[in-house]
Amino acid sequence: SRKDHNTTLSWLINLGSFKFVKNRFESVLDSTKLNAFYYLTPLPKKSLRAELTGTTKTNNLVGSQVTLGWRHRNIFRGAEHLAVNLFGSTEVQVSGNFGKSNPFRLGGEITLSIPRFVVPFLDIRGRSEFVPRTNLQLGYELLNRQNLYTLNSFRGNFGYTWKENLQKEHQLNPFTFNYVKPLAVAQQYLDSIVKNPSLAKIVEEQFIVGSTYNYSYNELAGSNRRTGVYFNGLLDIAGTFAGLVNGSNWKNNEVGTLLGVKFSQYAKAEIDLRYYKQLTQRSQWVNRLILGLGYPYGNSRQLPFVKQFFSGGNNSLRGFRSRTVGPGRYTPPNRDNPGVLFLPDQSGDIKLEFNSEYRPKLFSIVEGALFFDAGNVWLLNDDPLKPGAQFSSSFLKELAVDAGFGLRLDFTILLLRLDFAFPLKVPYLDKIPNKNMVFNLAIGYPF
Repeated sequence: SRKDHNTTLSWLINLGSFKFVKNRFESVLDSTKLNAFYYLTPLPKKSLRAELTGTTKTNNLVGSQVTLGWRHRNIFRGAEHLAVNLFGSTEVQVSGNFGKSNPFRLGGEITLSIPRFVVPFLDIRGRSEFVPRTNLQLGYELLNRQNLYTLNSFRGNFGYTWKENLQKEHQLNPFTFNYVKPLAVAQQYLDSIVKNPSLAKIVEEQFIVGSTYNYSYNELAGSNRRTGVYFNGLLDIAGTFAGLVNGSNWKNNEVGTLLGVKFSQYAKAEIDLRYYKQLTQRSQWVNRLILGLGYPYGNSRQLPFVKQFFSGGNNSLRGFRSRTVGPGRYTPPNRDNPGVLFLPDQSGDIKLEFNSEYRPKLFSIVEGALFFDAGNVWLLNDDPLKPGAQFSSSFLKELAVDAGFGLRLDFTILLLRLDFAFPLKVPYLDKIPNKNMVFNLAIGYPF
């Protein structure tokens, strides 16, 4: 039937192993049936690529990354894809008062993608134009922050990705792990921990074993419309089984370990909801709401640092530097002292953020923007080291607020974004400082 033919054609295209897929029909003599012939032009079985990228961030860091990638598109003769990527990146601080802590990253990742569901003891076969995939991934990264610390990070997951249709996609990872271990911590950083004990959380050993599920819905996918809804929901649970076995409880100083390492226990949910509204032929209004809640329990007083929420930056609150907002109305004692170490990694267990942006097309490739951002992050449990950081009924009074305008240059292959933002409300200040404009340079829309 025509439906089966379209499904087969789409399935072959989405398999990712063929450069061209063409079809031809022939009539069957003395019959109303047709013979279908598919002509497949394969992509190169093996490929090698090199990529050089440049970055600029709102915490005054500029840098570049080199990535080398190798891919085999038929490693086990069943259209399985094996990809190996190696990368190295460095960033330099061109201005600001965050101290000389230029980061350097080095790492790699191996991913095996199988075009079907691989489930132990079960045979699951689907018939869809979208190819389901079973994914296995292992990764390693070394992070060195100059004169401060060096971290080792290992991660891996096993899971599935599939689509119901063009608009709906699911990602289920029954098993994920992330292990972070400090290799070296400089004396300067150790001295800073004495003055600001919360810095110890960044370099603590972390072991996370759990599961994740992600669902996304994009009403505009495959459509020429510019009015619609985008939704992305994430559920992340870790350490439940290990916690039941160990009976750990941080409130009673009962710490459990797994393979000799303290493990994290938490449940985390995050919602990203966007509404795109076409106002005229040349303008659009976009709104985004982010709600995030992490519930640490058992072995954990707070979410592990790599799983916490952050706010501020060129895709968040654009009137504030990256990761500098919150938690709550707390402010580190050396935030505004030039020459004193301050790392803009303020994190929380709860997040609320709202963004609204008007996007008119001005002329040629130039687009404009007027925007408004508000949000913050908070801790779920009280932390004596961070007064004012705990979530309370007065959370609306603790929202950071900014507004601004921007220009976007649409070169078709990329969109260059320039945003100028002004803080209107800083949670820990009674009045806004005079020098308060923040310039953001980025690639692509913020949401």
